[in-house]
Amino acid sequence: MILQSIRYGWNKARLWVWAFLPALLLQWVLDGAVTWHEEADGTRSLHLWWHNLGPQRQGIAIAAVVLSIVAYVVSMWIRMGVIHGSVKAARGEEVAARDFFLTWENVGRFVLGTLLYGLIVGVGMILLVVPGIIWGLRYCLYGHYLVTQGVGPVEALQMSAAATDGHKGELFGLCFASLGVTILGVLCLGVGLVWAIPTVDIAWSAVFLELSRQQTIPVPELA
Repeated sequence: MILQSIRYGWNKARLWVWAFLPALLLQWVLDGAVTWHEEADGTRSLHLWWHNLGPQRQGIAIAAVVLSIVAYVVSMWIRMGVIHGSVKAARGEEVAARDFFLTWENVGRFVLGTLLYGLIVGVGMILLVVPGIIWGLRYCLYGHYLVTQGVGPVEALQMSAAATDGHKGELFGLCFASLGVTILGVLCLGVGLVWAIPTVDIAWSAVFLELSRQQTIPVPELA
């Protein structure tokens, strides 16, 4: 399943990479903005930093925090679109850039589901790391269920747990394969990420479709 899904993802990514591109570029800009803000402020004592700012800069800092939250929510919206477009590509359907920009009505559910997933994995990591890895794999398809089935966060986590039961070893291997593809994209002067990320996203969507018994992963052509 691992190599088959990666090969299938690559074949589909070659067809639809330009449809992915607008969403990917916006995602990178938003992620960069959030990361920059965290790195700029996270190394100082929060109380001392706030005290030394003064009223004017405190207002700017509050605005920066608000903008970071907005950027995070928008990045979650983009992530929903990427999942939607990836699933369409994995199904063999035609994909357009508009498929990556969904309505906002389910963003709250997706953000809540992401926070719950992060909390579960974080608690597992604190408990000795291994539970965090197991739970991370167990619930890793929550986003696909949220986007494609329109269910709530808790139900999406439960559906992911049922779908991944007995497949955690394969999913763990797919994580490493995805990392390898991403590293290759970085080594290609970073430009390769334009192809690497859609390949990985489509591969995971193909696995989601198989584990949710919607369709098996097609045997990819070796072209």
